[in-house]
Amino acid sequence: MLPTIEELRKMRKNLGISQKELARVSGVSQSYIARLEKGSINPAYDKIRKIFDYLNRSGQRAKNMDLTVESIMTKTLITCYPTDSIMSALNIMRQRGYSQLPVITHDGKTVGTITESDVNDMLIKGASIESLKNLLVRKVMGSTLPQVDKSSPVSMIYPMLKYSSAVLVTDGGELRGIVSKADILKAVEEYA
Repeated sequence: MLPTIEELRKMRKNLGISQKELARVSGVSQSYIARLEKGSINPAYDKIRKIFDYLNRSGQRAKNMDLTVESIMTKTLITCYPTDSIMSALNIMRQRGYSQLPVITHDGKTVGTITESDVNDMLIKGASIESLKNLLVRKVMGSTLPQVDKSSPVSMIYPMLKYSSAVLVTDGGELRGIVSKADILKAVEEYA
Protein backbone atom coordinates (compact mmCIF):
# COMPACT_ATOMS: atom_id res chain seq x y z
CA MET A 1 0.00 0.00 0.00
CA LEU A 2 1.32 3.41 -0.97
CA PRO A 3 1.45 6.31 1.50
CA THR A 4 -0.88 9.29 1.20
CA ILE A 5 0.16 12.41 -0.70
CA GLU A 6 0.66 14.17 2.65
CA GLU A 7 2.95 11.35 3.82
CA LEU A 8 4.95 11.60 0.58
CA ARG A 9 5.32 15.36 1.11
CA LYS A 10 6.55 14.78 4.67
CA MET A 11 9.01 12.12 3.50
CA ARG A 12 10.38 14.48 0.86
CA LYS A 13 10.78 17.32 3.35
CA ASN A 14 12.32 15.14 6.07
CA LEU A 15 14.89 13.86 3.59
CA GLY A 16 15.61 17.42 2.46
CA ILE A 17 14.75 16.63 -1.15
CA SER A 18 13.52 19.60 -3.15
CA GLN A 19 10.46 19.43 -5.37
CA LYS A 20 12.77 20.11 -8.32
CA GLU A 21 15.05 17.16 -7.47
CA LEU A 22 12.09 14.83 -6.91
CA ALA A 23 10.59 15.93 -10.24
CA ARG A 24 13.88 15.27 -12.04
CA VAL A 25 14.27 11.71 -10.78
CA SER A 26 10.56 10.96 -11.23
CA GLY A 27 10.38 12.18 -14.82
CA VAL A 28 7.79 14.88 -14.16
CA SER A 29 7.89 18.67 -13.87
CA GLN A 30 8.44 20.57 -10.63
CA SER A 31 4.99 22.12 -11.05
CA TYR A 32 3.53 18.60 -11.21
CA ILE A 33 5.09 17.79 -7.81
CA ALA A 34 3.81 21.10 -6.39
CA ARG A 35 0.26 20.44 -7.66
CA LEU A 36 0.45 16.86 -6.40
CA GLU A 37 1.42 18.01 -2.91
CA LYS A 38 -1.36 20.61 -2.91
CA GLY A 39 -3.87 17.93 -3.90
CA SER A 40 -4.94 19.76 -7.04
CA ILE A 41 -4.32 16.79 -9.38
CA ASN A 42 -5.26 13.15 -9.35
CA PRO A 43 -1.95 11.39 -10.07
CA ALA A 44 -1.48 8.15 -11.96
CA TYR A 45 -0.54 5.13 -9.85
CA ASP A 46 2.73 4.57 -11.71
CA LYS A 47 3.90 8.14 -11.05
CA ILE A 48 3.10 7.89 -7.33
CA ARG A 49 4.85 4.51 -7.19
CA LYS A 50 7.99 5.95 -8.81
CA ILE A 51 8.03 8.92 -6.41
CA PHE A 52 7.50 6.67 -3.39
CA ASP A 53 10.18 4.21 -4.48
CA TYR A 54 12.74 7.00 -4.87
CA LEU A 55 11.90 8.55 -1.48
CA ASN A 56 11.96 5.15 0.19
CA ARG A 57 15.34 4.23 -1.33
CA SER A 58 16.78 7.60 -0.33
CA GLY A 59 15.54 7.18 3.22
CA GLN A 60 16.92 3.65 3.54
CA ARG A 61 20.30 4.63 2.14
CA ALA A 62 20.51 7.56 4.56
CA LYS A 63 19.62 5.34 7.53
CA ASN A 64 22.12 2.65 6.56
CA MET A 65 25.12 4.92 6.15
CA ASP A 66 27.72 4.24 8.82
CA LEU A 67 29.67 7.45 8.45
CA THR A 68 30.92 10.10 10.79
CA VAL A 69 29.65 13.64 10.60
CA GLU A 70 33.15 14.81 9.66
CA SER A 71 33.06 12.78 6.44
CA ILE A 72 29.98 14.58 5.07
CA MET A 73 30.19 18.05 6.62
CA THR A 74 30.77 21.21 4.64
CA LYS A 75 34.16 22.34 5.89
CA THR A 76 33.93 25.90 4.63
CA LEU A 77 31.96 27.47 7.43
CA ILE A 78 30.71 30.97 6.68
CA THR A 79 29.77 32.90 9.79
CA CYS A 80 29.02 36.43 10.90
CA TYR A 81 29.48 38.45 14.09
CA PRO A 82 26.81 39.88 16.38
CA THR A 83 28.16 43.34 15.55
CA ASP A 84 27.76 42.90 11.79
CA SER A 85 24.91 44.72 10.09
CA ILE A 86 21.82 42.78 9.07
CA MET A 87 22.39 43.94 5.49
CA SER A 88 25.91 42.49 5.53
CA ALA A 89 24.62 39.11 6.76
CA LEU A 90 21.82 39.11 4.17
CA ASN A 91 24.30 39.88 1.40
CA ILE A 92 26.48 36.93 2.44
CA MET A 93 23.45 34.61 2.52
CA ARG A 94 22.27 35.82 -0.88
CA GLN A 95 25.71 35.52 -2.50
CA ARG A 96 26.33 32.04 -1.07
CA GLY A 97 22.78 30.74 -1.46
CA TYR A 98 22.46 30.06 2.28
CA SER A 99 19.32 30.45 4.35
CA GLN A 100 21.17 30.91 7.65
CA LEU A 101 24.52 31.88 9.13
CA PRO A 102 25.98 30.89 12.49
CA VAL A 103 26.76 33.95 14.61
CA ILE A 104 30.07 33.80 16.48
CA THR A 105 32.07 36.10 18.73
CA HIS A 106 35.56 37.23 17.75
CA ASP A 107 37.01 34.49 19.96
CA GLY A 108 35.01 31.83 18.06
CA LYS A 109 32.16 31.16 20.50
CA THR A 110 28.81 30.39 18.85
CA VAL A 111 26.13 32.74 20.18
CA GLY A 112 23.25 32.40 17.73
CA THR A 113 22.02 32.03 14.20
CA ILE A 114 20.69 34.61 11.76
CA THR A 115 18.17 33.30 9.23
CA GLU A 116 16.22 34.67 6.32
CA SER A 117 13.11 33.82 8.34
CA ASP A 118 14.26 36.07 11.20
CA VAL A 119 14.46 39.01 8.84
CA ASN A 120 11.20 38.14 7.06
CA ASP A 121 9.44 37.96 10.44
CA MET A 122 10.61 41.49 11.21
CA LEU A 123 9.27 42.75 7.89
CA ILE A 124 5.94 40.99 8.47
CA LYS A 125 5.71 42.66 11.89
CA GLY A 126 6.03 46.05 10.21
CA ALA A 127 9.73 46.86 10.16
CA SER A 128 10.74 48.87 7.12
CA ILE A 129 13.58 47.88 4.85
CA GLU A 130 15.16 51.21 5.69
CA SER A 131 15.14 50.37 9.42
CA LEU A 132 16.94 47.08 8.74
CA LYS A 133 19.91 48.98 7.37
CA ASN A 134 20.72 50.24 10.86
CA LEU A 135 20.17 46.97 12.76
CA LEU A 136 22.92 44.70 13.96
CA VAL A 137 22.78 40.91 13.76
CA ARG A 138 22.57 40.60 17.56
CA LYS A 139 19.17 42.37 17.54
CA VAL A 140 17.66 39.81 15.15
CA MET A 141 19.55 36.54 15.66
CA GLY A 142 17.87 33.44 17.01
CA SER A 143 19.17 30.54 19.04
CA THR A 144 22.26 28.59 18.06
CA LEU A 145 22.07 25.59 15.75
CA PRO A 146 22.53 22.19 17.42
CA GLN A 147 26.15 21.08 17.71
CA VAL A 148 27.78 17.65 17.53
CA ASP A 149 31.35 16.41 17.67
CA LYS A 150 33.00 15.61 14.32
CA SER A 151 33.27 11.91 15.25
CA SER A 152 29.51 11.55 15.82
CA PRO A 153 27.71 9.08 13.53
CA VAL A 154 25.65 10.64 10.77
CA SER A 155 22.56 8.81 12.04
CA MET A 156 22.73 10.92 15.19
CA ILE A 157 21.84 14.09 13.33
CA TYR A 158 18.77 12.84 11.40
CA PRO A 159 16.36 13.72 14.23
CA MET A 160 18.04 17.11 14.66
CA LEU A 161 17.50 17.96 11.00
CA LYS A 162 13.76 17.45 11.41
CA TYR A 163 13.66 20.53 13.64
CA SER A 164 16.71 22.48 12.54
CA SER A 165 17.92 23.55 9.13
CA ALA A 166 21.50 22.51 9.91
CA VAL A 167 23.83 21.11 12.57
CA LEU A 168 27.18 22.63 13.49
CA VAL A 169 30.20 20.32 13.77
CA THR A 170 32.83 20.87 16.45
CA ASP A 171 36.22 19.45 17.35
CA GLY A 172 37.32 20.08 20.92
CA GLY A 173 34.72 22.84 21.20
CA GLU A 174 35.92 24.64 18.06
CA LEU A 175 33.67 25.00 15.03
CA ARG A 176 34.87 22.88 12.12
CA GLY A 177 31.93 22.64 9.75
CA ILE A 178 28.22 22.38 9.17
CA VAL A 179 25.86 19.65 7.98
CA SER A 180 22.63 20.58 6.24
CA LYS A 181 19.91 18.43 4.71
CA ALA A 182 21.62 18.97 1.36
CA ASP A 183 24.83 17.42 2.75
CA ILE A 184 22.86 14.32 3.79
CA LEU A 185 21.50 13.96 0.27
CA LYS A 186 24.94 14.36 -1.27
CA ALA A 187 26.22 11.65 1.07
CA VAL A 188 23.39 9.31 0.09
CA GLU A 189 24.30 9.72 -3.57
CA GLU A 190 28.03 9.44 -2.96
CA TYR A 191 28.18 6.57 -0.46
CA ALA A 192 25.15 4.49 -1.43
